[in-house]
Amino acid sequence: MKEIYGVFGAGGYGREVGINGKNSEFHAAMGLCNLKYMDQILHVRRFLSDCYDTHQSNMPILRPEISPDCEYNHAYYPVIFEHEDILLKVVESLNLHNIFPRRYFFPSLSQLPYVTGQKTPVAEDVSRRVLCLPLYHSLSVEEIDMICRLIKRTIRY
Repeated sequence: MKEIYGVFGAGGYGREVGINGKNSEFHAAMGLCNLKYMDQILHVRRFLSDCYDTHQSNMPILRPEISPDCEYNHAYYPVIFEHEDILLKVVESLNLHNIFPRRYFFPSLSQLPYVTGQKTPVAEDVSRRVLCLPLYHSLSVEEIDMICRLIKRTIRY
C-alpha cells in the first residue's frame, strides 16, 4: 500500500495509508483547454450510452438507476451481473479481444483493510458484480456492437 503524508484534523500532520487524488497544474490546464468542447463531448457520451442501453435491454444485466433530477455526465457505463463468476468470464472474454473494462467500484470501500465499522452487505455484494464497460468520446458504435456481442456470447444469451 502507498503511504502518504498530509494534513489531518485540526492542522496537525500525520502519516496515514490512503490515496493521493490531487491533479497537477498540467491536469488543470488540460481541463481548462477542453471546457469549450464539453457540450459536444457530453452529447457524444450520452449517445454512446444510449447505444449500450439498446443492447443491454436484451441482456440479463442491470444498470444502476440515475435519478431524473440528476444531470448525468455519462462518465461511466456500469453494468451489474447476476453473479461475480459471470462478470469474471466477461472480463476474460473482452480482454482476449483487447477490450479492457474496469472494476472501478471493487472492492467496496467498507472492505478496505484500513476501514473499520459497520458491515455493508449490499454494497459488498454489488461491488463484486459491477463492471464499467468502455466509454470514451472516440468509441465507435461498431465497437459497442462488438463489446455487446462478446458479452452476449460469453453469457450465452
